[in-house]
Amino acid sequence: MTESITLRVLTLNLWNLEGERSRQELLRDGIAALRPDLVALQEVTRTAAHDQLAEVLANSGLYRTHQLDVLDADISAERFGTALASRWQPTAIEGADLAANTSWLQRYPSVGAVAGDGRFQCALAAIIPLPIGLEMLFMAVKPAPPLDAEADRVAQACAITEFERKLRRAAPTVIAGDFDATPEADSLRYLTGRAVVDGHSVHYHDAWAVAGDGGPGHTWTSKNPLAARVVNQLVGQVPHARRIDYILVGSRHAHPGVAAQIRRCQVVLTQPAVSDHYGVLAEVEVEQRQRNP
Repeated sequence: MTESITLRVLTLNLWNLEGERSRQELLRDGIAALRPDLVALQEVTRTAAHDQLAEVLANSGLYRTHQLDVLDADISAERFGTALASRWQPTAIEGADLAANTSWLQRYPSVGAVAGDGRFQCALAAIIPLPIGLEMLFMAVKPAPPLDAEADRVAQACAITEFERKLRRAAPTVIAGDFDATPEADSLRYLTGRAVVDGHSVHYHDAWAVAGDGGPGHTWTSKNPLAARVVNQLVGQVPHARRIDYILVGSRHAHPGVAAQIRRCQVVLTQPAVSDHYGVLAEVEVEQRQRNP
């Protein structure tokens, strides 16, 4: 009999410590209620005085890693970064600094100063031993944010996929995060096999496109009361709504021996809103494919 497992995968931008203190409790309770097995988090505050990752995943039973645990950095100078968590203890974790693939920090030096010179732009990759005897690569990523930084995001998408190719395992890779790009953007078109960059192409399934539960799937919108001020500040056009948070699943071309069927995908943590982003939750069934005799 072929064994399978259904994984609950969550991605959410935490928005650091912005807003009321009670929001952190809503984040903790909201994430716990979703019972995720794999979690990608962005804009997670980590300083010598405060560990937001430990706070929001308290008593979850998840193994957690902040980028500052992997990439060299002085936490006294950092405000936030990317993190991941897993129900099963990773056998290895690596990080890749994506800031080297960007030029937008030269145009926005004040943002770089707040964000630790752009080191919040990173990819974390964990090898997860699934209880059905397979290993899976799980990645949490955060490319460049500005609207006019799509060229940077394309370069970062290429860096992410090269990082993934180096570390991938038998089970299809899952990449999750706040990509700050719409499905029509070149970076997402490249990731989903609809665009070629410098003669190279890849393919990952967009969980929402495969199994979204209806509607546009917007995750960053001025309809979110916690996001309205930020949207107006950064975009200056209201109303505004985009789908920029994704769960991507590796294709059969790269993983011929193991199937990963996206069974369900939904936008979550909307009522009440717990961050300036809504979250995305996908259920992915992983199963060893039968070989022909």
